[in-house]
Amino acid sequence: MTDGKVGTRFRAAVIGAGRMGHGIALEAARGGYQVAIHDSQPSRAEVAIAEAESDANDLVAAERIRKSDIPTIVGRLTPAIDLESAVADAEVVFEAVAEDLDVKRGVFARLDRAAPPTALLLSNTSSLAISDIAAACERPERVALAHWILPPHLIPAVEVAPGPRTSPATIAAVRDLLDQLGKWPVVLEREMPGYLINRLQFALLREAMDLVGQGVASAEEIDRAVRGSIARRMPVMGLFGQADLAGLDVYRQIFRYLAADLSTIDGPPAALDAAVESGRTGAAVGQGFYSWTENQRDEALRRRNDELIRLLRTDRSA
Repeated sequence: MTDGKVGTRFRAAVIGAGRMGHGIALEAARGGYQVAIHDSQPSRAEVAIAEAESDANDLVAAERIRKSDIPTIVGRLTPAIDLESAVADAEVVFEAVAEDLDVKRGVFARLDRAAPPTALLLSNTSSLAISDIAAACERPERVALAHWILPPHLIPAVEVAPGPRTSPATIAAVRDLLDQLGKWPVVLEREMPGYLINRLQFALLREAMDLVGQGVASAEEIDRAVRGSIARRMPVMGLFGQADLAGLDVYRQIFRYLAADLSTIDGPPAALDAAVESGRTGAAVGQGFYSWTENQRDEALRRRNDELIRLLRTDRSA
């Protein structure tokens, strides 16, 4: 258990206090960091600290911290009025601003000037190239991907990837840092569009949405199939472990038969286009592939978090 009593020897900064930023800040504070939080909206950092305090209760439920640790952990979080003061003495900076290249480049140009020369500058981008972001910096060797997954305080995996000018020492330091925070660093050898987790997720979504569009099955039936089959094996075996158990010779035969018929569309699936163009953009507006009331949305989020808490509580390797 990370009990919140690690010595506060290090300083970190989180830039961007939205859905991801407060969770990243909570995890850094849980690992003993004093964390400065800055957001372009002046009051947002204080809101993020309140959200982190609320999320800390999930970590109590997951038996990662004790209830009595919450004031100590949250006490390590400090709002910062300006970016420069937030990062002035930081050893690591986590960027979690809007997924917009111009915005991120602007932030990293400022980080490059204001943070100590040895500070790790880490982007939470899920799709943009680290090389494009680091192009704004005079010292791109210290810039890398550290892509956390929502909700970051409950999901252990964090993707790590270098740009072409990122130093090996930077990647080693990021891996060590995440290990110390109790996360699962997943280190890629190079950057690529979507990196690893989104590529896997969107490959499955492309096929599933294409099946809806072809009229093969409804979204409800496809989700039922996933929840009742592969979603039950993946937490235990992953993809390659399951393939080994089933037999790679069997999988090769299936690929020979099936691969040519899998979706290869090079844009959004037709079912997704139709939903968005008709205003059915998801739970926030009450309609996506499902119909949602506010209570149904809240209940779905609660069920998701309860299951993530259960997994975190029972998986001691996290």
